[in-house]
Amino acid sequence: MEGNSKIDIQHPEAWELLVSIEDRQVSYILFTPHVANSLIMGHVERTEDTLRALEDAIYDTPELLNEYKRIRVVVNSRHFILLPEDTSDDDCMALVRHAFPGDDGDAAVSHMPHNGVKIAYLLPHGLQAFLGRTFNYPSVCHRLVPVVEHCKESSEGTDGSQMFLNMLPDAMDAVAYRDGKIQCVNTFSFSNVQDAVYYALNVWRTHGMDQLHDRLQLMGDDAMRAEMTPELREFVKNVMPAEFPAAAMRLGRNALQAPLELILLALCE
Repeated sequence: MEGNSKIDIQHPEAWELLVSIEDRQVSYILFTPHVANSLIMGHVERTEDTLRALEDAIYDTPELLNEYKRIRVVVNSRHFILLPEDTSDDDCMALVRHAFPGDDGDAAVSHMPHNGVKIAYLLPHGLQAFLGRTFNYPSVCHRLVPVVEHCKESSEGTDGSQMFLNMLPDAMDAVAYRDGKIQCVNTFSFSNVQDAVYYALNVWRTHGMDQLHDRLQLMGDDAMRAEMTPELREFVKNVMPAEFPAAAMRLGRNALQAPLELILLALCE
């Protein structure tokens, strides 16, 4: 559903809104937790990757501006670092500014309690303030938070090391675990499958994973997973699709078509 289509929400106070701020569009889902198959999803294009274009896209989409029960927003940033959970937020923000001195954006911190880490990241200047004044007390987190927290849940109860790849049309997230402890989170851009395979295997080798016994699980974009799987199986024995959470199907039969980070966030309390 396009952003300018009519969505008639009779009682928004019973619904939740989840929004993903992407480079060229805003994706969103709406659902009410107590009603099965209530999931509605949509997106609205941005004319360009600027704050003004984002403002126009959101203000031109009335269904994003209702007084919902809860509003959560995921934002993307390639400039991020992971830090231990006991690092203060102030120190996290100072460190990410130091790591990317050429980026004068606003620093923010999101918590990943199941992994025992925080992610500090930089956002375009003014974005956080815009979200705060536009939405009703929104909870804002980095796009990787629901993905990595889901990977942790999926890795529990398994022996050895494993890695997850979240496939996007032109990039992938790599999340690696050893003995249940997070070892690596990174996002790689690529222009062809061979480059993506190289990046994945480099993470695999760097963290000492076993080609015969450890597991490599793929999730995200269906076309990219189908293309990547046979290439990876030439080097790693246990390459498999990550299990899509069954609870997501209660939200709606179209959950598989919604942005993965929003579906995973919808399952987080």
